[in-house]
Amino acid sequence: MDEKAIYELDAIATRIEIKPHGYLFEEEDPSDYVYNISTGIGLLERLSSDGRRQIMAFLFPGDFAGLLPDAIASVSAKALSRLTACRWHIRDLDALMERHPELEHRLRRIGGRVLATTLDQVFVLGCKNAREKLAYFLLHMEHRQKAALGPRETLHLPMTRVDIADYLGITVETVSRVFSKIKREGLIELPDPNNVVIKQREHLQDIAEYYPDGH
Repeated sequence: MDEKAIYELDAIATRIEIKPHGYLFEEEDPSDYVYNISTGIGLLERLSSDGRRQIMAFLFPGDFAGLLPDAIASVSAKALSRLTACRWHIRDLDALMERHPELEHRLRRIGGRVLATTLDQVFVLGCKNAREKLAYFLLHMEHRQKAALGPRETLHLPMTRVDIADYLGITVETVSRVFSKIKREGLIELPDPNNVVIKQREHLQDIAEYYPDGH
């Protein structure tokens, strides 16, 4: 985008802060706003009619939320840690895109990446066993953290084991058991429940059949 479009986009943004476990928006809210995460980690979740939860995605700095096709939100966006974001009313964005068509093209590309990530998750949930799912999860989170925050020796996981289970579609007991197993195998170290050191990345990639850096 050109500098004028960036300036105008910044000028119409509202800066907001969400406390841990608070919501940017909830299911069945009007889809009136688009959000861009500035700091912190969040998640997108959806509840079934009987109260079961599926986590659809984790949100990192730079990610957008609220790019929804319907007038009513079909997911909730929740903060895992203190989260700050820029917020735009969809009406203001529409007006800005009329003046700067390249902005619409950028948002379409972002929407395409979100769809691709969702399709990856569908494949993982449908075709992999619990060990393969957790290997994928760790590598995917490491890749997302690196893209958002730069390289780190330790992978920080602000989510709980319950969150991981609800993302991968397995039980929390299975998550804990597989963490213990791959730790015993020397694939990872666990300094504490929220931090992971990946020791054998290539082995983990082969288990997951996931190579985020193309190697």
